Amino acid sequence: MAHRSLVLLAALSIAAASPGLKAAVVTAQSAHDAKDWKTCAALNAQAADRPVPVSGAAYDAACCLAQAGDRDGAFARLTKTPSDRLPGVDQIKTDADLASLHDDPRWQPLLDKLAGDQRERETHYDVALRKELDKRVAKDQELRNRTNEGGQDQALIEQILATDRDNTAWLKQVVATQGWPPISKVGRDGAQNAWLLVQHADLDPAFQEQVLALMRTAVAQGEASGANLAYLTDRVRVAQDKPQVYGTQFHEVDGMLEPRPIEDLAHVDERRAAVGLGTMQDYVAQGESALHRRIRWPAPAAAQ
Repeated sequence: MAHRSLVLLAALSIAAASPGLKAAVVTAQSAHDAKDWKTCAALNAQAADRPVPVSGAAYDAACCLAQAGDRDGAFARLTKTPSDRLPGVDQIKTDADLASLHDDPRWQPLLDKLAGDQRERETHYDVALRKELDKRVAKDQELRNRTNEGGQDQALIEQILATDRDNTAWLKQVVATQGWPPISKVGRDGAQNAWLLVQHADLDPAFQEQVLALMRTAVAQGEASGANLAYLTDRVRVAQDKPQVYGTQFHEVDGMLEPRPIEDLAHVDERRAAVGLGTMQDYVAQGESALHRRIRWPAPAAAQ
């Protein structure tokens, strides 16, 4: 389930400091961490089968089914999931969670089909733009991962800020000349990379607001992720000193992470479900697992 960490860490990019705490209730993440594969598969399947599926949940369900020894279930899940909502073929081939499927006669035909679908999609891609997005996000993540490993020196912080400024200037030029990069042009992973760069463009809040409007249109056209739009919505609202809508943004209070204030907290999970995000409880469990930090939830500061 680690393939969702990039989105999570875009909101929770704070250095690890203390041991994680198990979720108070069973979540897909806590079941995965406990190697309770059947529960993990069932909870991810629920998230994948929503009217607006949680991104990555179908693949996670297949991985947990494979780990549980349910080959038929794993193949069924992989086969019925649209191929552009699965990771790339190279990742699927090497994912240890799916190792139990490798000697099944259905494995190679599945890979062949996914590879064919991928080649077809790529005929419409702007390859140069995809490569540049990937290169810039790789540098962004390498630097931020160093802070999560305990590196907090001023030189590293300045390097991150300089990288953010450079990425923002480059992306502004792309948007000015080509518009917001759509999924059909850069793929889901490329669109996600573009979103992550604007998510980290905090030094230019006006640009973030501009992209927010462009992404709303793109989501309506099926050319951007509703979940990514939710993250950017919260990012912009936090910068405006307004309560967030989806609960994606956290900060540190008295040495612990907790969500920033959330508008209409009682209905936050309904809003999250509408854009393909899991529940707040799931999100907190993922955060604790990824960052190895305790997260205060429910948090007094979250309610508005």
